[in-house]
Amino acid sequence: MSLPTRKECLMVLRMEGVPKAVIQHAVTVEGIALAIAKAINSKHSRAVDERLVTAGALLHDLGRAHTHGIQHAVEGVIMAEEMGLDPRIIEIIRRHVGGGLSPPEAGALGLPAWDGVPHTLEEKIVCHSDTLSDANGRRTLKHALKHIEGKGSPMYTKRVKELHNLLSDLAEEDVDIIGPW
Repeated sequence: MSLPTRKECLMVLRMEGVPKAVIQHAVTVEGIALAIAKAINSKHSRAVDERLVTAGALLHDLGRAHTHGIQHAVEGVIMAEEMGLDPRIIEIIRRHVGGGLSPPEAGALGLPAWDGVPHTLEEKIVCHSDTLSDANGRRTLKHALKHIEGKGSPMYTKRVKELHNLLSDLAEEDVDIIGPW
Protein backbone atom coordinates (compact mmCIF):
# COMPACT_ATOMS: atom_id res chain seq x y z
CA MET A 1 0.00 0.00 0.00
CA SER A 2 1.20 3.51 -0.69
CA LEU A 3 1.58 5.99 2.11
CA PRO A 4 -1.77 7.32 3.29
CA THR A 5 -2.30 11.06 3.03
CA ARG A 6 -2.71 13.21 6.12
CA LYS A 7 -6.48 13.26 5.52
CA GLU A 8 -6.57 9.46 5.22
CA CYS A 9 -4.56 9.04 8.45
CA LEU A 10 -6.96 11.27 10.37
CA MET A 11 -9.91 9.36 8.90
CA VAL A 12 -8.37 6.03 10.02
CA LEU A 13 -7.93 7.36 13.56
CA ARG A 14 -11.54 8.53 13.73
CA MET A 15 -12.95 5.36 12.15
CA GLU A 16 -10.99 3.14 14.55
CA GLY A 17 -12.35 5.05 17.54
CA VAL A 18 -9.14 6.72 18.71
CA PRO A 19 -10.19 9.30 21.34
CA LYS A 20 -10.20 12.96 20.28
CA ALA A 21 -7.53 13.87 22.84
CA VAL A 22 -5.21 11.21 21.39
CA ILE A 23 -5.86 12.48 17.88
CA GLN A 24 -4.97 15.99 19.05
CA HIS A 25 -1.77 14.58 20.57
CA ALA A 26 -0.98 12.88 17.24
CA VAL A 27 -1.48 16.19 15.42
CA THR A 28 0.92 17.85 17.88
CA VAL A 29 3.47 15.08 17.33
CA GLU A 30 3.03 15.53 13.58
CA GLY A 31 3.76 19.26 13.86
CA ILE A 32 6.90 18.72 15.90
CA ALA A 33 8.09 15.83 13.71
CA LEU A 34 7.49 17.67 10.46
CA ALA A 35 9.34 20.75 11.74
CA ILE A 36 12.33 18.58 12.70
CA ALA A 37 12.21 16.75 9.35
CA LYS A 38 12.12 20.04 7.43
CA ALA A 39 15.02 21.41 9.47
CA ILE A 40 17.11 18.32 8.75
CA ASN A 41 16.13 18.35 5.07
CA SER A 42 17.19 22.00 4.79
CA LYS A 43 20.71 20.92 5.81
CA HIS A 44 20.77 17.48 4.18
CA SER A 45 18.79 17.46 0.96
CA ARG A 46 15.95 14.91 1.09
CA ALA A 47 17.46 12.95 3.98
CA VAL A 48 14.02 12.49 5.55
CA ASP A 49 10.79 11.33 3.91
CA GLU A 50 8.39 14.01 5.12
CA ARG A 51 5.30 12.10 3.92
CA LEU A 52 6.37 9.08 5.97
CA VAL A 53 7.01 11.30 8.99
CA THR A 54 3.52 12.78 8.66
CA ALA A 55 1.82 9.37 8.36
CA GLY A 56 3.94 7.80 11.11
CA ALA A 57 3.39 10.69 13.50
CA LEU A 58 -0.36 10.68 12.98
CA LEU A 59 -0.68 6.89 13.29
CA HIS A 60 1.92 6.17 16.01
CA ASP A 61 -0.77 5.87 18.71
CA LEU A 62 -3.30 3.96 16.60
CA GLY A 63 -3.41 1.23 19.26
CA ARG A 64 -4.83 3.70 21.77
CA ALA A 65 -8.17 2.89 20.17
CA HIS A 66 -7.98 -0.29 22.30
CA THR A 67 -5.74 0.54 25.28
CA HIS A 68 -3.86 3.42 26.84
CA GLY A 69 -1.24 1.23 28.51
CA ILE A 70 2.14 0.41 27.02
CA GLN A 71 0.42 -2.41 25.10
CA HIS A 72 -0.93 0.27 22.74
CA ALA A 73 2.19 -0.23 20.62
CA VAL A 74 1.38 -3.93 20.20
CA GLU A 75 -2.27 -3.17 19.44
CA GLY A 76 -1.21 -0.49 16.96
CA VAL A 77 1.14 -2.86 15.13
CA ILE A 78 -1.58 -5.52 14.90
CA MET A 79 -4.15 -3.00 13.63
CA ALA A 80 -1.73 -1.50 11.10
CA GLU A 81 -0.78 -4.94 9.79
CA GLU A 82 -4.46 -5.91 9.45
CA MET A 83 -5.08 -2.69 7.49
CA GLY A 84 -2.16 -3.45 5.21
CA LEU A 85 -0.38 -0.20 6.03
CA ASP A 86 3.08 0.47 4.68
CA PRO A 87 5.63 -1.59 6.68
CA ARG A 88 7.60 1.59 7.42
CA ILE A 89 4.59 2.99 9.30
CA ILE A 90 4.27 -0.26 11.22
CA GLU A 91 7.89 0.04 12.32
CA ILE A 92 7.31 3.62 13.49
CA ILE A 93 4.38 2.38 15.58
CA ARG A 94 6.52 -0.47 16.97
CA ARG A 95 9.49 1.75 17.77
CA HIS A 96 7.97 4.89 19.29
CA VAL A 97 7.61 3.71 22.91
CA GLY A 98 10.06 4.58 25.67
CA GLY A 99 12.55 6.34 23.45
CA GLY A 100 13.12 2.94 21.84
CA LEU A 101 13.12 -0.36 23.71
CA SER A 102 15.60 -3.19 23.30
CA PRO A 103 14.13 -6.71 23.11
CA PRO A 104 14.98 -7.48 26.78
CA GLU A 105 13.46 -4.16 27.92
CA ALA A 106 10.33 -4.76 25.86
CA GLY A 107 9.99 -8.28 27.28
CA ALA A 108 10.43 -6.99 30.84
CA LEU A 109 7.52 -4.60 30.25
CA GLY A 110 5.27 -7.39 29.02
CA LEU A 111 5.65 -6.53 25.35
CA PRO A 112 6.84 -8.97 22.70
CA ALA A 113 10.62 -9.15 22.88
CA TRP A 114 10.94 -7.27 19.60
CA ASP A 115 13.45 -4.64 18.54
CA GLY A 116 11.74 -1.42 19.51
CA VAL A 117 14.79 0.79 18.99
CA PRO A 118 14.23 3.33 16.20
CA HIS A 119 16.68 2.83 13.34
CA THR A 120 15.63 5.11 10.50
CA LEU A 121 15.60 8.90 10.71
CA GLU A 122 11.82 8.86 10.32
CA GLU A 123 11.46 6.43 13.25
CA LYS A 124 13.81 8.52 15.39
CA ILE A 125 12.03 11.77 14.57
CA VAL A 126 8.56 10.42 15.41
CA CYS A 127 9.80 8.69 18.57
CA HIS A 128 11.46 11.87 19.85
CA SER A 129 8.58 14.10 18.77
CA ASP A 130 6.26 11.90 20.83
CA THR A 131 8.53 12.47 23.84
CA LEU A 132 8.38 16.22 23.24
CA SER A 133 4.57 16.20 23.31
CA ASP A 134 2.30 15.89 26.30
CA ALA A 135 -1.36 16.55 27.10
CA ASN A 136 -0.70 20.30 27.00
CA GLY A 137 1.11 20.27 23.65
CA ARG A 138 4.80 20.83 22.98
CA ARG A 139 7.35 20.59 25.78
CA THR A 140 11.11 21.10 25.98
CA LEU A 141 13.68 18.38 26.49
CA LYS A 142 14.15 19.63 30.07
CA HIS A 143 10.45 19.16 30.85
CA ALA A 144 10.34 15.79 29.08
CA LEU A 145 13.33 14.57 31.08
CA LYS A 146 11.77 15.71 34.34
CA HIS A 147 8.72 13.58 33.51
CA ILE A 148 10.82 10.62 32.34
CA GLU A 149 13.18 10.67 35.33
CA GLY A 150 10.14 10.21 37.55
CA LYS A 151 9.61 6.84 35.87
CA GLY A 152 12.93 5.58 37.23
CA SER A 153 14.50 4.31 33.99
CA PRO A 154 18.02 5.64 33.42
CA MET A 155 18.13 3.94 29.99
CA TYR A 156 14.99 5.83 28.90
CA THR A 157 16.58 9.11 29.97
CA LYS A 158 19.82 8.24 28.17
CA ARG A 159 18.03 7.30 24.93
CA VAL A 160 15.94 10.48 24.93
CA LYS A 161 19.04 12.64 25.39
CA GLU A 162 20.86 10.74 22.62
CA LEU A 163 17.94 11.13 20.20
CA HIS A 164 17.68 14.82 21.02
CA ASN A 165 21.40 15.36 20.44
CA LEU A 166 21.42 13.36 17.19
CA LEU A 167 18.44 15.20 15.72
CA SER A 168 19.79 18.57 16.90
CA ASP A 169 23.15 17.79 15.27
CA LEU A 170 21.47 16.84 11.99
CA ALA A 171 19.25 19.94 12.04
CA GLU A 172 22.24 22.05 13.07
CA GLU A 173 20.14 23.68 15.78
CA ASP A 174 18.65 22.58 19.07
CA VAL A 175 15.46 20.63 18.44
CA ASP A 176 13.92 22.57 21.35
CA ILE A 177 13.85 25.77 19.29
CA ILE A 178 12.51 24.20 16.10
CA GLY A 179 8.79 25.00 15.71
CA PRO A 180 5.93 24.58 16.18
CA TRP A 181 5.34 26.25 19.53
